[in-house]
Amino acid sequence: MGKQKQTQRDDDNAVFNRTMRDANHLLGEIAHVQRSLDAIHMDMHESIERIKRASEAFAAPRRARLEALVAELSTFAERNKPLLFARKRGIELTHGMLGFRRTRAIRPPIRGGWGGVLQKIKALGASEAIRVREDVNRAVLRGWSVERLAQLGIESVRSDLFWYELKVDNLHPDATPSSAHLETTPIGEVK
Repeated sequence: MGKQKQTQRDDDNAVFNRTMRDANHLLGEIAHVQRSLDAIHMDMHESIERIKRASEAFAAPRRARLEALVAELSTFAERNKPLLFARKRGIELTHGMLGFRRTRAIRPPIRGGWGGVLQKIKALGASEAIRVREDVNRAVLRGWSVERLAQLGIESVRSDLFWYELKVDNLHPDATPSSAHLETTPIGEVK
């Protein structure tokens, strides 16, 4: 006998002909697979945390040594600044460069902080010194009418999104339903 070719229509009918019991079995299997994935994810994060802790313990003495070396080099440069950096801002050595860069930092007054500075800027009318971040508030737009959105060239699209909610508490820890043993009576028929 020859093979029977299964069509997309046959697949659609097989899916459509499932029962509520089948749907419940599917939810159970989804819950088991999700729980398994969650356990894998949790194990991964625990492994990552163990690796981070071990790496931190391994790196701590090196970080402390690096800080001590940088402090020592900085002290050397500060003490010898008039001699070494009188004519140039940096010196190139075999293992790198060192020097001083001119920078300009601005600090707010101790009283009032940046909030007080902002108020003074507003009082002076110096709006160029105020940074304003503009962004579209999509949550507000979702509440607007279709006509109002159309004025902005925005399309309002409604859709039905499938959802499911798992009751993981009802699962037996060792049981895994098999989708091979599902009945094939249409959803909607109650037995």
